[in-house]
Amino acid sequence: MRYFHTSISVNNLQESREFYESVFELKFRSEGERKEMKSKFLNLEDENHNVVELFKHDNQIPLSEDLMDMQRVGIKHLAFIVDNIEKVIERSSKHKSKVIWSPREGITLKRIAFISDPNGIPIELVELRD
Repeated sequence: MRYFHTSISVNNLQESREFYESVFELKFRSEGERKEMKSKFLNLEDENHNVVELFKHDNQIPLSEDLMDMQRVGIKHLAFIVDNIEKVIERSSKHKSKVIWSPREGITLKRIAFISDPNGIPIELVELRD
């Protein structure tokens, strides 16, 4: 068995696609539509074939939960291993991203930071120890 994808409901497919392609260098894989769900989706993947599915519903409901509230049970964020946190933050700032946690020393990792995608979804940026 191996991991396949993570699905994210977004406000705008094109805007979110540009963010994930520009900031994390994901590549377009496929797209489709679920008419019975009144939704469209597209799949982006990294060089290891891990997929981020962006999902847009015609009648979406805005995000109301604070996903950084780690006490609440549920999925909280995506995480990407990056070579340079500051460079990723700089690229992301051109795409409606906000810094949630500035870069800081990690406990089991070299450094971490959190940004948001254009939809307010938290993304952890991770620099590994050498």
